Amino acid sequence: MMEQHTWDIVTGPGITALGLAAARTVESSMPDALIDDPLGAAFVHAVESPIAFPSRWPAEGEPVTDQQALHLHGSRYIGVRSRFYDDVVRDALRGGVRQIVLLAAGLDTRAFRLDWPADVTLYEVDQPQMIDFKEDVLRGEQAQPGCRRIAVGTDLREDWRAALTTAGFTRSVPAAWVAEGLLAYLPADAEERLLRQIHQLSAPGSRIALDRIAQVNRLTSDAAPLDQLSSRSGIEMKSLINTEARQQPAEWLRLNGWTVREEDVTTVAHRYGRDLTDPFTRQSTSPWLDTRLLTAELARP
Repeated sequence: MMEQHTWDIVTGPGITALGLAAARTVESSMPDALIDDPLGAAFVHAVESPIAFPSRWPAEGEPVTDQQALHLHGSRYIGVRSRFYDDVVRDALRGGVRQIVLLAAGLDTRAFRLDWPADVTLYEVDQPQMIDFKEDVLRGEQAQPGCRRIAVGTDLREDWRAALTTAGFTRSVPAAWVAEGLLAYLPADAEERLLRQIHQLSAPGSRIALDRIAQVNRLTSDAAPLDQLSSRSGIEMKSLINTEARQQPAEWLRLNGWTVREEDVTTVAHRYGRDLTDPFTRQSTSPWLDTRLLTAELARP
């Protein structure tokens, strides 16, 4: 993978963030919606995208292109993944955690769409240009967060920990870390470094949630799945997804005192009553790579 050093909202990881906002908007339009994101459409409509992302589920009989069908099918998966992380945050709040950190937060709107206790601080960490675009749209929508929300513009490849603590993060009390859709973009050494940095900032009782591509090591020798996904989606996934062989994050976390639970996305989908079969072909093939969702808690002394 070629490392992305600069990008904006319609290139590189930026276009994937825009696509995720569109997917959450589509999911919110479904009769069986797992989330409700009233702000996602504002991000999609704020910029001229090179990809015409759908932002609603089509009416019965309405024609869709192959690319639209892929993004619509993918929105079903994003609905499951978004709900999973919503529930991770809710569970942490019920457990008394009062600082939540969204790493590579992108266009996430949990600060605005979830119910929050009054004493919670939510940190959204991402590239400064992503933060700037997001803040502009939110101001235009006059959106008001339900918690104390602090946007931290910093590069996760640099000393983001200093930026986070300067913004008010307290390392002596538990935190909940959310790395939604992040690891797939990181080289192996950057992934291990990120886990180590999170661990160093985590007080006992802290939690982490992340997802990983199950077959990432196989993609090194077989690029066909990424080529097919790139061709259908209009996003050059081969230049974004990092396929270096790596230690599984569950192994690293367990070795460092975390209690880990990991599930495949199909199991999580069934828990939410969601069938991830392609709604257009009724086949079991998916436009996303085989994903596993992980939660972990750092043991208390």
